[in-house]
Amino acid sequence: MSDGMVLTNAALESFAALVTFVLLLACITKIKMMDRMKNKIQKKGKISTRDYILLIWLFIHIIVLVADVLSWNAADSGRHEIWLLFMVNLTFTCLYLECTVYTYYVKETIHQHEEIGNTYVYLVIISTVVAIILWITSDISRQFYYLDAQGNYTRGPLYWMCQFYCIIVMLGNIAILLKHRKAVRKHDVVSLLVYGLIPIVSVPVQLLWKTTTFNLATTLALLYICISVHMAQYDRIAEQEKQLMQQEHELSMNQMQMMIAQIQPHFLYNSLTALAQLCSKDPKEAKKAIINFADYWRNHMNAIDKKELISFEEELKYVKIYLYLEQLRFGDDLHVEYDLQTTDFKVPTLSVQPFVENAMNWGVGQKEDGGTVRITTRENEEQIELCVIDDGVGFDTSKMEEKGDGRQHIGVRNARARFQKMCNGTVDIYSEKGKGTKVRINLPKGGKS
Repeated sequence: MSDGMVLTNAALESFAALVTFVLLLACITKIKMMDRMKNKIQKKGKISTRDYILLIWLFIHIIVLVADVLSWNAADSGRHEIWLLFMVNLTFTCLYLECTVYTYYVKETIHQHEEIGNTYVYLVIISTVVAIILWITSDISRQFYYLDAQGNYTRGPLYWMCQFYCIIVMLGNIAILLKHRKAVRKHDVVSLLVYGLIPIVSVPVQLLWKTTTFNLATTLALLYICISVHMAQYDRIAEQEKQLMQQEHELSMNQMQMMIAQIQPHFLYNSLTALAQLCSKDPKEAKKAIINFADYWRNHMNAIDKKELISFEEELKYVKIYLYLEQLRFGDDLHVEYDLQTTDFKVPTLSVQPFVENAMNWGVGQKEDGGTVRITTRENEEQIELCVIDDGVGFDTSKMEEKGDGRQHIGVRNARARFQKMCNGTVDIYSEKGKGTKVRINLPKGGKS
């Protein structure tokens, strides 16, 4: 072979090795990026096995290319026979391993969509081991290659069989792909068919002109596979983002439904009735009450967009408006007391009010002569204790879920869950028939935020 041809082959394979190395780095970066994304959205799962197989595939292909370049250089120099033998054996050993990895990659691609056995994979592994042994011992048998008296690399009479073996493996994978093509995504089928077909077409060229077209062809095919994998990954990311947006929309709708569920229709009706009566009795007080009423419902609507904690003072402001409106209805039958040793802490929005509403609707509101609702706060070194207490009719806490107007205290359950999730807090409800109810909310200092 001419010096020019040797130099050309070595240069092309060096460039192919560089391209493959860049692909390897890109795949590693993609895996790390996907891992960070999974952690960010707290999604359990693991990186696809195919991603790791592709890394191994690319790494082996780099070894094939680099070893072949070094074997070209060693053969051209006519020296270092042991080094030449080592590089030639390394090249073809990794080439056969690459065919095996391709087979396993095809199997994993199909397995993601439907069940497939390992028979063909095992068959390829066994035949690959045999092929590697035959190739390595060829310097003795002189069937596939040998070094002549001058130490030059020479193809043996059965050299074509080493190339033919790769063709057989690839044709087998192509047949399996075509058999399962309906179950596999189209871009996967196309990219894997390309990897099988392009090198097959290149083999006759390599046998006739003693060029390195096979390795270059597999590099192009791997490049196509990597591009296809990355494009498919970006499509999946776009689809995941679309699903996340849909989930966020559904979450907003659920929050809206939660807020609506907390709106007590009878409270709305009774408040409007009380306001109507107040307009004729005390227009000045009615104006004040209407402004408070508007602020109260505006707070309900604004709370939909609030995902962070708010100050207790802000929450208390609207609790006071609610109780003020209730006092318009009950008059002297409703007493409200505040014993607040501290207000310097945060709570989830609309988290205290459901317990106050519960005290009104199923406590004081059910008592013939009315009663008192007390809101207290206490502080120690470890926690804040917030209590909502009423001296109403009380109830059996074991049957609490059975009470209500069909909502089954959805507001209370949501508030309890939000205290636990957002503040690491606990909610305990104590009640005794005829004596009243106490809701104790414990908020540890330094809890979640």
